[in-house]
Amino acid sequence: MLRFFIGLLFGVVLTLEGLGFAGVGHGTYAPLVFAASVAALLPILGLFAGPLLWALYFLLIPDLDRLRNRAIALLLVLLIHVFPFLWVAHGDPAFARADSADLLIFAISVLLTIGSLLFFCIRRSAARI
Repeated sequence: MLRFFIGLLFGVVLTLEGLGFAGVGHGTYAPLVFAASVAALLPILGLFAGPLLWALYFLLIPDLDRLRNRAIALLLVLLIHVFPFLWVAHGDPAFARADSADLLIFAISVLLTIGSLLFFCIRRSAARI
């Protein structure tokens, strides 16, 4: 259950940073799309989808039986978040104007989130040896 709350915390941080980039509709939505994937495109629901998705990822993926299954699940999570992010960022002129220092902070948050999820997946394998 601790992993669920850690994932929820990471999801909230990513979503809040994404909302900061949206800037009351005058900025870019690409970071918010990364946080919630395609669910971010749904009105209102997208705000809650990101934290819940990350909480479920942290809860369910490390509990998969084989390391191979965990690696595939982690890769799929990355793909369903990165591709919509790149699609929105590519077509959004506001993304090009975004502050690079803020983008760096968002990138660090993303790396910490993925790294933590990877840590929990690998830790499960090491505990079984």
